[in-house]
Amino acid sequence: MGIGKIWAMITSDAYMIAIAGLLVAAVAFGIERFIALFMNYHVKNQFFAKVKAMVKDGRIREAYNACLTTSHPLAKVIAAVLYNANKSQDAIESASDIEIQKVLPGIQARTSYINMIGNVSTLIGLLGTIAGLVQSFSSLGAASGADKAALLAAGISTAMNTTAFGLIVAIPCIIMYTILSSKEDRILKKYDEVVSELTHLVVHKPHAETVNSETQFQEYKDFKRHG
Repeated sequence: MGIGKIWAMITSDAYMIAIAGLLVAAVAFGIERFIALFMNYHVKNQFFAKVKAMVKDGRIREAYNACLTTSHPLAKVIAAVLYNANKSQDAIESASDIEIQKVLPGIQARTSYINMIGNVSTLIGLLGTIAGLVQSFSSLGAASGADKAALLAAGISTAMNTTAFGLIVAIPCIIMYTILSSKEDRILKKYDEVVSELTHLVVHKPHAETVNSETQFQEYKDFKRHG
């Protein structure tokens, strides 16, 4: 079957058009999520290793200023830890938890829509098949006995196309959702590891530096607001 015939088949049926629209939405969501998770939210090991080394050396202020120079979401969480370095462990953990909760929506945004599109496209395909079969059987009443078999076969074939198209859209959506969800879990686990390690270093390693001066407090507020 040529591309032209496939396109004509899709555009001739409302259910097929709906599934095609869902396919476009899934592709858009998938591309956006892949870019966000694999490029924007992915942990930059080299940068955070440098920050960790600074903290180990007691250079809290230098590590804090380094976090202010990057727009990486995890840097905001680390900045909160370093800004509160002279406070209790509970206060540091509370500050980092607050920042993590602000980062979470960006990591998990719109991924669930891909899974929903996979499920909905399957259901629309089934609905289109049922509607096509009902219409096919209804048209048999006016047909002659010789034509009924041909009409029924053609009607069933056309009706089943919607289920097939729905599954063609649904299967990649489920695969994409699984890959993205797995990536989200790995990112969050890595964030937790980095934050926990830096919190431990800040709490248990002696350091004389602090960063929460009035000027740096304003810098920190601006950083949290704008990144």
